[in-house]
Amino acid sequence: MLKAVTIEPILKVTDLYTLYYFQHKSGYRFEGESHDFWEIIYVDHGRASGLNGSEPYELKKGQMIFHHPNVFHNFRTGVMTDEVDEDCDIIVISFGGNLEVLEQFRDHIFTLSMYERNIFKQILDEGKQVYNKTNGKNLIYKKENPFEQEKVPGAKQMIGNLLEQLLLSLYRKQKECPSQVQALPLQSLGMEYQMVRQIILFLEQNLYNNISFADVVNHFNFSETQLKKMFRQVTGYSVMQYYRKCVVGRIEYHIQQQDQNFTELADLFHFSSIHYFSKFYKRETGRTLREYLKNSQE
Repeated sequence: MLKAVTIEPILKVTDLYTLYYFQHKSGYRFEGESHDFWEIIYVDHGRASGLNGSEPYELKKGQMIFHHPNVFHNFRTGVMTDEVDEDCDIIVISFGGNLEVLEQFRDHIFTLSMYERNIFKQILDEGKQVYNKTNGKNLIYKKENPFEQEKVPGAKQMIGNLLEQLLLSLYRKQKECPSQVQALPLQSLGMEYQMVRQIILFLEQNLYNNISFADVVNHFNFSETQLKKMFRQVTGYSVMQYYRKCVVGRIEYHIQQQDQNFTELADLFHFSSIHYFSKFYKRETGRTLREYLKNSQE
């Protein structure tokens, strides 16, 4: 009698959040975000750049990068090391599941084979079958219309299967074709970008310390004017704008974990009172702490 061989998946995609195809004109800037699920950015045409946590990145046609859960990231058309901007078409897919193996993809850029690029094409084709929306629109977003009927049965499952196929191919590529995988930080970036990277690392190390701009200036012994100009040129933010966004992301991480109440979080982040802590969060996000807690539980 034949015995079955149990299939033990290396990874499993169980949730789809967004599937976008964007055609961005030159000069486009996305300020940035962090969230508790995985995200892929793939450049289908042109070039793009941005920040992945503390690491500046640059992508050209046929390349992609992973944004890890709860890591701040942003995006712009063109590349940081070139003053000439350009149009850029990108595919953005965000998803969740049993994906611990993807941790090894952190801070890596992948150059895709024709086989892997074709998987993206198939994913987009299936995406059009889920909801009746065209490219450039949000094809899948579970919090908007989670129960909307598919035009073709099994389209969501097919997207999940194709995404797993892509991830497994990249998992193999990292081991078998290391020349097609590039680790950050990019050594091609100039000294200014390496300096900004060090500043970002300092900010991330002090998310719980409620530091000021003067603390940053004193630590790096730069003039205020020089530091402001350099940081904004690379990131598109002022130093403290970036710091506050990262603090908000970390606050929301703790709220999701429900490991401390709001008063304890105010102490953890060195706010003088729960009042100032709540006021800070409302000013930065436009919503209250309780509103975020409620939304994160839905």
